Amino acid sequence: MESDKISRLLLRFSLPAIVGLLVNALYNIVDSIFVGRGVGDLALAGVTVCLPVVTIFIAFIMLIGMGATSLISIRLGEKGGSEAEKIVGNALVLFLILGISLTVIGLIFLEPVLTLFGASPDVMPYARDYMRIILIGSTFLALGTGMNNFIRASKLAVPGT
Repeated sequence: MESDKISRLLLRFSLPAIVGLLVNALYNIVDSIFVGRGVGDLALAGVTVCLPVVTIFIAFIMLIGMGATSLISIRLGEKGGSEAEKIVGNALVLFLILGISLTVIGLIFLEPVLTLFGASPDVMPYARDYMRIILIGSTFLALGTGMNNFIRASKLAVPGT
C-alpha cells in the first residue's frame, strides 16, 4: 500500500465510501416513499423538516471524526501507536459528549428548532415525533458514524477493487 500510486489508492478506498453514501441516499428515498404513502403528506413534510437538523449533526460528527482520523494517520505513519490510541479514546469521548448533549438540548428545544427549520403547526406533530426518535438514537449515530473514520485510518480498511 505504501508503494502504490495515490490515484489508484484513492479509487480503491473511495469506492466503498461512495457506495455507502448511495445506499444511505437510497434509504432516505425509500423511507420518504413509505412515510408519504403510508402516513401522508404532512408526515413526509415532518421528515423533510428534520433532515437539515440531522445533516448538521452529522457534519459535527464528521468534523471530529475526520480531524481525529488525520491525527491518527499521522501518528500511525510515525509508528506512534500509543499516541494514536489516545486520540481514538479522546475522540470517542467527544462523540459521547456530542451525542448526549445533542439529545438533551434537542429534546429541550425541539419545537423552537423545528419551527426555525420551517415546521408549520400542521407539520409540527409529525416532525416532533420523528425528531424525538432521531434524538434518542443520536449518541449511537455519533459513535457509529465517527468510528467509520477510524477504520479508514487503520489498516483494517478493505479496498473496493
